[in-house]
Amino acid sequence: MPKPKRWLRRLYRLAAMLLLAYALLYLAQLPFRALPPVPDFDLLAHRGVHQTFHRQGLDNDTCTAERIDTPRHAYLENTLPSMRAAFAAGATRIEIDVHATADGELVVWHDWTVDCRTEGHGETRSLTLAQLRSLDAGHGYTADGGQSYPFRGQGIGLIPSLREVLQAFPEGRFVVDQKDRSPATTQLIASVLDSLGASGRVCLGATAELNAHYLDIPAANASRCTLAEPRQIKRCLIDYLVSGWTGALPASCAGQSLTVPDGGLSRLLWGWPGTFIERVRASGGKVYVWTDDPARVAPLRVLGIDGILTDRIELMSEAKPPSL
Repeated sequence: MPKPKRWLRRLYRLAAMLLLAYALLYLAQLPFRALPPVPDFDLLAHRGVHQTFHRQGLDNDTCTAERIDTPRHAYLENTLPSMRAAFAAGATRIEIDVHATADGELVVWHDWTVDCRTEGHGETRSLTLAQLRSLDAGHGYTADGGQSYPFRGQGIGLIPSLREVLQAFPEGRFVVDQKDRSPATTQLIASVLDSLGASGRVCLGATAELNAHYLDIPAANASRCTLAEPRQIKRCLIDYLVSGWTGALPASCAGQSLTVPDGGLSRLLWGWPGTFIERVRASGGKVYVWTDDPARVAPLRVLGIDGILTDRIELMSEAKPPSL
């Protein structure tokens, strides 16, 4: 065989040197080193015990109630029974979604409109709390393309207010995802929490500054109370993949409670898991992993992460949710 051209040999040599440099930098971050398990491990239930759905082709306008997996239980997201089941299954906190209503109340509901899950129509914020309560929260759920609707008629009266949720679970801890990001709604949430003395057990799923300002959480703890939003996490992880080899944590990651997907991407992070976790904690943040696989709970916990965010809390512990 003819010898490779000189420029090709140089290219091979350069590629080998770059690969070696990357390997040395990667190993210098002490990858694969775990930290001791934390005593206050957090099991965060996303929307309580609820109907999961497949994510292929998912976009912002997709009605997820029309693509649910074959039901394994009868719980509907963001309802009192679903939250009760989540706490019974071992959740330490529950993430819930909140909108302001047309009559100045706060409703626990995920969607911007009611068209997907109920028989009603219109934006959630355009309806009063009484109108929302009258709707069937299980009307639109189907796992077979509309051939059957297993929860139709079972969700009437199940849409709760934030006040009802906090009163129903006087010791329960929550992360509130305020859907409209309006300062007026934030102030309304803070007023409800203050009136019930619940600020110490509720976080706003927005920014540390909002938690510190509206919920009177000390600034040093506010970021630990808050879960970073997906766009914040994406920006942080991209920045860290680019610059984490330097040993510094990018400003986009500092002070954030980050939720990292389980598996592939996390293993690419410089110093995952121990070094990465230490850097985030040193900045005032925490590290969570998102998983729905109960077999992953124990292996993830021994890595030293702060907690797990899951859509399948009912599978994450030996406790079984009570029947409806």
